[in-house]
Amino acid sequence: MSKVVLAFSAGMGTLAALHILRRRFGRNNVVTYTANLGQKSSTEGLCERATQGGAAYAHIADLRERFIRDFVWPALRAGAVCESGYALAHALARPLIVSEVIRVAREEGADFIAHGCAGKSNDQVRFEISAAALAPDLGVLAPLREQGILHRDEVSGYCQRHGIPTNVDECRFSITENVYGSSVQWPRAPDPFQDVPEDAYRLTAAEGDTPDESVEVLVSFQQGLPSAIDGEPLRGVSLVEKIGKIAGAHGVGRLTTFEDRLIGIKMLEVYEQPAATVLHMARSAIERLVLAPDLAQFKALVATRYAELAYQGFWFSELRESLDAFVIKSAQFVTGDVRVRLYRGTCRVVGVRSRYSLYSQGLAEPNVTGDEFSGQDGVQGYMKTLTQSLKLRQNDPHKRAR
Repeated sequence: MSKVVLAFSAGMGTLAALHILRRRFGRNNVVTYTANLGQKSSTEGLCERATQGGAAYAHIADLRERFIRDFVWPALRAGAVCESGYALAHALARPLIVSEVIRVAREEGADFIAHGCAGKSNDQVRFEISAAALAPDLGVLAPLREQGILHRDEVSGYCQRHGIPTNVDECRFSITENVYGSSVQWPRAPDPFQDVPEDAYRLTAAEGDTPDESVEVLVSFQQGLPSAIDGEPLRGVSLVEKIGKIAGAHGVGRLTTFEDRLIGIKMLEVYEQPAATVLHMARSAIERLVLAPDLAQFKALVATRYAELAYQGFWFSELRESLDAFVIKSAQFVTGDVRVRLYRGTCRVVGVRSRYSLYSQGLAEPNVTGDEFSGQDGVQGYMKTLTQSLKLRQNDPHKRAR
């Protein structure tokens, strides 16, 4: 009999998927894998829930540091943010989870891996593309989609019909979260003209609950990656948690936006990304200080394409890996400190410094004479070169003839 490894979160979708797989493969041939990525809900007891739900074995691992080091940091260094403003917290988590599910499948001698994504999710696409890149020989099962279960209400109905205990009644929202951010969904699509209910937010304070005084945070970078907060050197998870807590207390990091999902549906998305908001803003500020103009312009194109690849599920593509090589090289001088001010939901850069700065107060000062930029010959020559093609076109007799 074939064996299958299911990516398991103990959410309603994976509980339903586990039940479907158990009926198909039998109890002894279903294994689950759970990744601790810093979700607020406790991972304690998940192995027991998996075995109670029909799994023969249940694996769980703390992947927080690896998630930040190998996925979040490269995307941050690249400046990878979707056009909508989404900083990819969950898109970056999916390839990591898939790689671990595949590892367990190899250890268990499984022929299949499976996910509990519903039929309208982006994650089903990311899961299956990542699996194809890493293990094309393994079969990939999508139990909910294969059963025609596309909506959250349909998942809930399946669980009720089969007596599967869930915590769905404890919250009217479906919240997916990790150490880098969270996303919120409703059982029904929300009205885009209405305010997002305040109880949908868990990582950021409401504006009226934020401190009366602003706070400044000093974010230090080494070669494009954050290395310290307020002068205190911190590793990945600790740094993200610290800056996220400070920013969240000041209401920073809420995003309500429209996204075009990979399956062709436009959706209203609600994200909380306090740490990502501050870190991306700070990184952008120091890049503008140290990067040459042509490099900065090309880096912006790379950032857009990098974000698209991560969002669409092509993390393990040759193109993404090649772009990463460029990003690492371009970040060699992205080192320094950024002062960021947080106040009532806003995040603003108020100061930046770097020993690799390309900014010169002497050159920039309009009233200082005697510097190397004040010679008229150099400026005049530049102006002549800059306008030469325009003058030639105006003097073109063929143009006048028309």
